Amino acid sequence: MDVDPLQDTVPSRYAIESDEEDEFNPLQPRPSQDVSEPVNIKIVGSIPTAGKFIIASGDAGRIWARGANLGEQTGAVYVNEISVGLCFNPKWTSATIIISEVTTRLPIWAMNEYGKQILETLKPSKISLLDIYPVPSYITSEPLTFQNAPIRYLSTTNVDPVIAEHAEKFSPPNLISSTSAVFMANSSISEAQGLLLILPYPRIPPPAPRKLSPSNIEQLSDDFMPWNEDTMTTAQTLLFKAIDEKAPDTWINQSTKGTPIHTSKRQKGDIGEGGMYI
Repeated sequence: MDVDPLQDTVPSRYAIESDEEDEFNPLQPRPSQDVSEPVNIKIVGSIPTAGKFIIASGDAGRIWARGANLGEQTGAVYVNEISVGLCFNPKWTSATIIISEVTTRLPIWAMNEYGKQILETLKPSKISLLDIYPVPSYITSEPLTFQNAPIRYLSTTNVDPVIAEHAEKFSPPNLISSTSAVFMANSSISEAQGLLLILPYPRIPPPAPRKLSPSNIEQLSDDFMPWNEDTMTTAQTLLFKAIDEKAPDTWINQSTKGTPIHTSKRQKGDIGEGGMYI
């Protein structure tokens, strides 16, 4: 009797018949996990309109607010009943100041409506923004370290020579993906003059969340402090210069939280913590 030595083995994969519906098709559309929700923006409080505005976001806003002497909160911007923007009207300036996304972060699907509603409702004549750019992912023609990274800016109009002297242009192919991009895009098609001042940041921030989380006041107590008082004073001066306002002479950290990063400077040719370069 003849015995087939392969009769007890598993057949080759190509020999198994299957329906094409059983096979994985990478081109087949799959439901997105980023399900957008209806966005309801509510602005409350005694907030002047048609004036000058400063909007400081994220870590830049959280740290700057420590030494800005903003006084008592006068209003707030809510997204789906969650406080996202904190409004202040200090007596020492005519500008309205909004500290944005310091207790929660906006998902991408909420950014546009948030920025659009603030500009359409408050109708600023001039707007100055403060945000960050991550040095490790910033593309430059030469190696760049955090210690040598400059303050950068984007503007919808020609900038004051003082700003151009103390900051460098934010250049392509780099992109701004935070809510500040929404403010700049909308101010460029309106009558508002807009300037975005961007501080160098030693870390790459996590991507925007998929869902809007409730405000977490504990985020204000983060002790990470990447900039010294000289850098913050310069940023503060340029912020107010952009809207033709006089800033306080110095920025002094009023909080016990945060110790500036102190590391030895490297030569620009060294590659260590540097950013992307081409």
